[in-house]
Amino acid sequence: MNLSTIKPFILQSEAVRGNGENAAFAHSFESGLVVTGVFDGCGDIGNRRYSGANDRTGAYIGSRIAAFAASEYFEQNFSKKGSSYIRRTSTEQLEYVRQLKEHISGKLDEVKKRLSRPDEEACTELPTGVSITASMSAGNFTLCNYIWAGNTRGYMLDDQGLCQLTTDDTDINSDDAFAHLRKRGKITNYAGGTGDFRLHSGFTVFSRPVIMINASEECFAHFRTPMEFENVILQTMTEASSPSRWMARLGEILKKITGSDCTIAFACYGFEDFEDMKKYYTMRQIRIRKDSIDLHRGADEKILKQLWEQYRSSYYRSKLKTKY
Repeated sequence: MNLSTIKPFILQSEAVRGNGENAAFAHSFESGLVVTGVFDGCGDIGNRRYSGANDRTGAYIGSRIAAFAASEYFEQNFSKKGSSYIRRTSTEQLEYVRQLKEHISGKLDEVKKRLSRPDEEACTELPTGVSITASMSAGNFTLCNYIWAGNTRGYMLDDQGLCQLTTDDTDINSDDAFAHLRKRGKITNYAGGTGDFRLHSGFTVFSRPVIMINASEECFAHFRTPMEFENVILQTMTEASSPSRWMARLGEILKKITGSDCTIAFACYGFEDFEDMKKYYTMRQIRIRKDSIDLHRGADEKILKQLWEQYRSSYYRSKLKTKY
């Protein structure tokens, strides 16, 4: 499937301008490999400020260092040979993910040492969630590797709707997105902590036009249902005249709803241009409004749970492969 003329892009909305604790990157390499990444600084854990970093928080620093390290790893190793990354056996892919993890950990550890001054408590936490997609076109298919840690999610969006492909690293409700909106679990795995962490990895193949999404937790955590998150993405897209206007409007709505830092990255495949993409998703947007969103008005928890159960099988319809 051909890469869309719509380049990968990022939405970053900050609660306080210049103080957002998230980071992101997007690359479209000449090799054909497209890599997007979102790094969700864990503010609750990394709220300590460091005088050696202009009084920035550990979450602010951690997300940026991890994003830089991941971006650097892909640029140095696969900018001119993308197929050598994406077309590999599971064993080889896992080795690349191990190398990526070591690169991220190494950069974070270097910064921790620099911030650990003799007259201050040692720097031990630069915590951040991670969500990365590495993808490329292969004939009529799109090959994609999802990599993540924490509850920074990876999704796919096609004409059947939104589908969550990653699993949250939390102690409760990791497999129930509706319950997560009512009670968020404690994050059990993230980069930049005091101990080791795990980068999960999974592979999938798409045979139809698709948007791959990386999203920080605050993007989806303040809606009443996961359906509302899909709807706000589609509604703002179909009403926009360009990708930049889409991102601007989506950012306005998320900031109003959440009041927090929100970061999303998009990689689009199978569309001639933005107008073609809007046409592709128009019927899906109409359907989700009719089947779900219009029924949200005035709905109590019982009705919302029923609507979620109707939507749930589609939302979890696809699973990542760990062996391929």
